[in-house]
Amino acid sequence: MDIFAQVVSKIIKEQESIIGPIALEQARKVQGLSVDTQKNEVKFAGNEKQIVESLIDQYKHLFGQASVEVCRDAARSFITQMPKDQIPAQLQ
Repeated sequence: MDIFAQVVSKIIKEQESIIGPIALEQARKVQGLSVDTQKNEVKFAGNEKQIVESLIDQYKHLFGQASVEVCRDAARSFITQMPKDQIPAQLQ
């Protein structure tokens, strides 16, 4: 699983621990993002960085800035493995 897929997977899991199944429902609304929990698979159709930003925006729209902080915490361990220019702005 590539780094962006790992970030998305971790973000969704962290959001699920707080808001339950709504987290996965919201992730599935993000254009260009495909999540298959049965296969533990995340796929992107488009720019991965922008799709991660859209996922964070989706949670932020519903649950505010606190959800962005949850996303940052979830992604923290992966950020050091990403090229600086590929880190989504909301995770910096």
